[in-house]
Amino acid sequence: MAALRPTAIRALQAQRGAFRASAPVKAVKPTFQPHFYRITPENVTKWVPSLALWGGAAAGAVTLFFSAVPIFQTDVLKHIPIVASYFEDKTPDSDKPF
Repeated sequence: MAALRPTAIRALQAQRGAFRASAPVKAVKPTFQPHFYRITPENVTKWVPSLALWGGAAAGAVTLFFSAVPIFQTDVLKHIPIVASYFEDKTPDSDKPF
């Protein structure tokens, strides 16, 4: 019998290592993920902080730009407790034209 060379022994060990038993793979049971088209609860929770920030900025801009409109003052701004005193008309009746 011929003696095996050291490189041949390493090659045999590498071949055996390739076929070594690995850890058993656990089967993953598929579950239903609720969705509406491509919108999932994960996507919604990811976008909520950004949308809230942009919504607050838009509400601030609308309040700023419409604060001079009288119907906006009476319908919206006078119902906010902190802002109501600012838009209260303190002009005496004698100085009003109508």
